[in-house]
Amino acid sequence: MRLQHEIDVFSAVIKDKSYGISGIFLVEASVEILSQNLLENKSFENLNFQKLSTCGSYFTGVYDLQQETYDDWVSINNQTYSLAPWVKNHQLTLISEEEYNQYCLSGEYNSSGFYRLTRPGFSKNFSQALIQIYGYCPIAFSFGSVIYLERVSEKWCTLSSYGLYNQ
Repeated sequence: MRLQHEIDVFSAVIKDKSYGISGIFLVEASVEILSQNLLENKSFENLNFQKLSTCGSYFTGVYDLQQETYDDWVSINNQTYSLAPWVKNHQLTLISEEEYNQYCLSGEYNSSGFYRLTRPGFSKNFSQALIQIYGYCPIAFSFGSVIYLERVSEKWCTLSSYGLYNQ
C-alpha cells in the first residue's frame, strides 16, 4: 500500500507547477533530510504549514500536521533509496549521483535545474504526507522546502510548504 502512495506523492510534487520540476534533471537516489540542523531547529513542534485564503492573498491558519507523519518521514529517510522504480515521468531525466557531480562541474549545464527528493512520510491512515525537495542550478538558484500534502478522495494534493532556504 505504501508503494502506491509513494508513487502518487512523487507524481503530485512533480506535476505541481510551483516547484518547476518538469523537464529537469532529478537525481535518482533519494536523499536524507537536509541536515541534522533541520531536525534540531525545525522539530515537529516548529513546523507550521500555513493555509492560504481562497483568493490566495493571506493566511487563514495552519494545517494539522500529525506527529506520526513527521516521525514516519524522519525514519524512512535515514538511508538512501533509488527513486527510479517510483518515479514514472517522461518529462524528467533521472540521473545518477555520478552524473549529477559531473554535470554540476561541467560548464555545459550551468543553467540546468537539478532536483533531489526525500521519500515521503505518511500518517497511519495515509491521509497526509511530508516530502522534502531541493532545487539547484549552478548559476541561478538553490532552495529547499518541506512540502505538506493531503489525500483528497484518491488524489494527493500539495497544500503548503515550509521553506528551509532560498538563495
